[in-house]
Amino acid sequence: MPKQAMENLTESMFYLLMALQQGDACGAEISARAAQISGGAVRLGPATLYTLLARFEKEGLLADAGTVGCKRYYRLTAAGKAAYEGERARLQRCLDDAARAEITAPARLTKGEDRDETAQRGDRIPSGALPVL
Repeated sequence: MPKQAMENLTESMFYLLMALQQGDACGAEISARAAQISGGAVRLGPATLYTLLARFEKEGLLADAGTVGCKRYYRLTAAGKAAYEGERARLQRCLDDAARAEITAPARLTKGEDRDETAQRGDRIPSGALPVL
């Protein structure tokens, strides 16, 4: 079954919605907030940012919050807040699953014992050495 539009958000989408959780903002403010929140790891360039803003507005996740000079401001709608909360919950479930998987993983997988550690040093051919024929 194909995924629904906006079912899982990309990192850029998620941080854009996260930035708007702080209140209405223009594109430059959204980009700056995303960079600040992520410690500089997420940078929304103009092409990505304005493509996502148009898409989110079309999907009803954002609404026009007015214009001041040449700056257009955006506001999260109820659907945008729900999309953000849904993705946040999905990511938290992923982290919870990962934590449980680490706790329940067999010791041989977590300690590197799945490698063939029965071979003796002399059994290995040094790198770069050619066997004698």
